[in-house]
Amino acid sequence: MKRIFIFALAAFIFSSCDSNDDASDVAPVTNSKTSITFDARVGSADFALNKDFTIGSRTYNFSKLRYWVSNVTLVDAKGAEYLVPNSYYLMEEVGDLNLSGTIADKLTYPARKRETIEVEDIPAGEYKSIKFSIGVDARHNDNLSLADGELTIANGMSNIAWMWHTSYIFTSVGGTVKEGTTGGDFTAETGLNANYKTVSLDFTTPVNFATTKGVVLNLDVTRIVDGIDLIKTPKVNAAQATIMSALANNYGTKALSFSAISK
Repeated sequence: MKRIFIFALAAFIFSSCDSNDDASDVAPVTNSKTSITFDARVGSADFALNKDFTIGSRTYNFSKLRYWVSNVTLVDAKGAEYLVPNSYYLMEEVGDLNLSGTIADKLTYPARKRETIEVEDIPAGEYKSIKFSIGVDARHNDNLSLADGELTIANGMSNIAWMWHTSYIFTSVGGTVKEGTTGGDFTAETGLNANYKTVSLDFTTPVNFATTKGVVLNLDVTRIVDGIDLIKTPKVNAAQATIMSALANNYGTKALSFSAISK
């Protein structure tokens, strides 16, 4: 009887060790990271500052392009959503900006180009689409003390001239526009909670971020200004509520599209 018990115990120990060895050979499932690029374009051309672009019958020369991307969400193949924590990003292409004006001391925001954000700790799986918003959600827009992600009034997007409503500028594009002998400088900005726009874009094929370096989205500036007469109304802000709403709708429904997957 003792011999039978000892043999059974030895078999159990051997079996347990063998199972543990098999488990050690299985790689643990780890979360992934990726980059999301918002590639600014003017039609088929790459967006650039201080360069003439023809849009329709008009010539544009841009001095700045800036906008908030917020609440980035990845949607998996089953429809489950992963909201990237603290995802508030200031996207921009600007030269040196003089922010003084109403400020006593000279204040300059340095030239910067930022089209790509890095996202980490993405749960394993395949993803079919991406959602994000242009602007800042009401909770943060109504309370500037909430400094989540890159949100802060010191981040160059807000200056004294546009803090009359104590809220963020959502988007800002500026430069010159001419048609024949008419035209001049323009600045087109959006803000206010009603102009917070959410965009949803499908990938052409499901994306597994464990094997995908990044996703490329296009922002077409020709579609941002579509239907906006910036010669007739060279300054678009909250004082031109209807035009500002149309501009915000362009960001939300026309300007952004899925482009490519980088592997």
